[in-house]
Amino acid sequence: MSEFKDKIPAAGGEVEFLYNPANGAIATRISGVGFRAMYLVAVSMDGRHLLSDVPAGGIGQTMVYPKPSVLTYIQSDEQGMWGRNCPFCKKYFRTNHVMDVTCCPYCATGAPSLAFISEAQRTYIRAFYDSFGRAYTGKKNTSLNMADITDQTSAWHYSEEKQQFHFKCNTKDCHTETDILGQYGYCPQCGRTNARKLFVERMDKMLIRWDEVKNKVSDRQERGAIWEEMTVKVLSEFEALGKHLRCKLLCFPMTPNRRKELEKLNFQKPLKADELLVQWFDIGLLEWAGNGATPQRIVASSELAFIKKMIQRRHILIHNGGIVDQEYLELSGDTAARLNERIGIDSNEAKRFIDNVRRMAENLLDNVEYAFEKR
Repeated sequence: MSEFKDKIPAAGGEVEFLYNPANGAIATRISGVGFRAMYLVAVSMDGRHLLSDVPAGGIGQTMVYPKPSVLTYIQSDEQGMWGRNCPFCKKYFRTNHVMDVTCCPYCATGAPSLAFISEAQRTYIRAFYDSFGRAYTGKKNTSLNMADITDQTSAWHYSEEKQQFHFKCNTKDCHTETDILGQYGYCPQCGRTNARKLFVERMDKMLIRWDEVKNKVSDRQERGAIWEEMTVKVLSEFEALGKHLRCKLLCFPMTPNRRKELEKLNFQKPLKADELLVQWFDIGLLEWAGNGATPQRIVASSELAFIKKMIQRRHILIHNGGIVDQEYLELSGDTAARLNERIGIDSNEAKRFIDNVRRMAENLLDNVEYAFEKR
């Protein structure tokens, strides 16, 4: 299996353009190995415009595409995937979905597949068109040797690059494969996020570790340090998820001022984020309102004071070494704490906070997905 940043050859062999003197037509022949799949792009006769993506047809099948045009064969890499560049956020990814509408796995914005063709493939298309043009105008056979055009030259970069995380969409009837930087991403075909499975797995691992520490670590100071670490980490995980889902919410039409407010929304303060999301989109972290009936409360009202306190405890653990300051006393509602003492986290508080953050995260996922399914 290739590793992150490995170069993955796109194809090998040769593309030949065969001139037929009887009718002046040009036939294309591809030979060699190194690719698993291909699709076609119709290019305008002047070479300036990409007109349409075209599925590769079998022998005897009729292909429907704009005419007149030049059909360019886009070969996959050795793993059956193609590099893509998002036309909006400009980020690179690889996927085996190349037809119709594509959703960017990073910014969740959708556009026709042609808009996502990578810079490397655009270079290849120009080379393909030029070779076709030489055969047509020169009335002679020409070829494009893939071995002579490599990513070692400045004019050629048609080898795709292995990214950090590979995922397969588990949505029914989709199963698109995608290769991205980071881990959270949207499926290029159906647009659904892979975040639910990943986030739940992280929470499960955290709770397994909590159980192991509680049962196997006897040193009180060591245990306390781990509960503090978990308190900090679980909200960091929630923040990463919130930022990822915010990309989907930014796809809704909104005013420039609202867009700026949403871009600045701080998921380290989940209760404030809930208040604003309910105000802006009628969705939030504490209630499931997607069924159109009376909202169902996911996080109990009795837990809100505890969540508020734990958020402030996390804040001073990160920014003040766990030492209680006046701001903590004013914001946390913790009446048992004293100024300048160092607070600690016990095992039950750590687990209770993890459970609450998990419920808020899963509810946000439910609400965002429901909002887009019903849009």
